[in-house]
Amino acid sequence: MAASLKNYEKKYKALEDVVRQLNDDDLTISEMLTQYKKGLTLVKECADMLNSVETEIQQIIEEVRISE
Repeated sequence: MAASLKNYEKKYKALEDVVRQLNDDDLTISEMLTQYKKGLTLVKECADMLNSVETEIQQIIEEVRISE
């Protein structure tokens, strides 16, 4: 879990960097499009990771309920 947390934090930081770059007025349209695509990919990857953790938490909760 610690490794996946570090991976999530790394991806989230990369997403923050993309947002900062998109707010930069010096980018060309082509560079903006490239960064936008990269940002969407990172958003999906972060969401998938969060969904996976949520599923794992739900499984743990169910296991605890069953054993009570």
